[in-house]
Amino acid sequence: MLIGKRRIGLFDSGLGGLSILKTLWLETSGSHFIYYADLDNGPYGKLSKTQVLDISKNAFSFLLNQNVEAVLFACNTATSAAAQFLRESHSVPIFGMEPAVKPATLENPNKPVAIFATELTLNEEKFKTLIDGLGNNSTYLPIPCEGLATLIDNGNWNKAWEFLDQKIKSVAEQTNVFVLGCTHYVFLKEKIESHYPQVKIYDGNFGTAIHMKKALNLNGMEGNTLDIILNSSDTKYISISEDIASKFSSSFSISLNQNVGNNSHV
Repeated sequence: MLIGKRRIGLFDSGLGGLSILKTLWLETSGSHFIYYADLDNGPYGKLSKTQVLDISKNAFSFLLNQNVEAVLFACNTATSAAAQFLRESHSVPIFGMEPAVKPATLENPNKPVAIFATELTLNEEKFKTLIDGLGNNSTYLPIPCEGLATLIDNGNWNKAWEFLDQKIKSVAEQTNVFVLGCTHYVFLKEKIESHYPQVKIYDGNFGTAIHMKKALNLNGMEGNTLDIILNSSDTKYISISEDIASKFSSSFSISLNQNVGNNSHV
């Protein structure tokens, strides 16, 4: 069934990267995606850069052992800490995520931009370079959201919204330009739009998906397929990831802790 399909690897600290995978799935064809959710080590946001680099190297190696021909760091934090380092020592194409600050700034000149992200993403030099490179007079409002990714990974959608809603209220009077700088947070994008219709929301998912589609020519004749590998021994993540994946795919498998507790939908 997989003969001829392009093998594309993705990893994230948890289930957040499934939001960018959904976009990739809808925009491409002929690919077999292998998604590695590093739940035992996530969330990455409060770890040191050195820790995230080491964890990312392990996840990257795991995907290379699955014979993938390209890897997406489907996590802003991992991209900041490890993507460039690994590009320098590997020939496999490595794609990453970064907060969509540039389009938010260019489309809203001189307006404050609120950036919702993890502490490590906001404090990393890569993010500061991104801001400095825009060379403008815009004001940036960093909003660390530590704990939000964990609520989403656990399927606590109501609590996740309550958490994010409080963060939004803290800046709603200052700006209506929001950047979601974590793939987890994109799951709440429609919720934000319904509660705050005046807000302009930016994330990197669509741009990254289109970039990968063009760079890798992901235009096969067959439909996509997907393996989700959960780095955890906790069975609760099977149903949570199944609920997310089934919203865009009817052809996927889920394995817990690297092939233990298989649950397939093909």
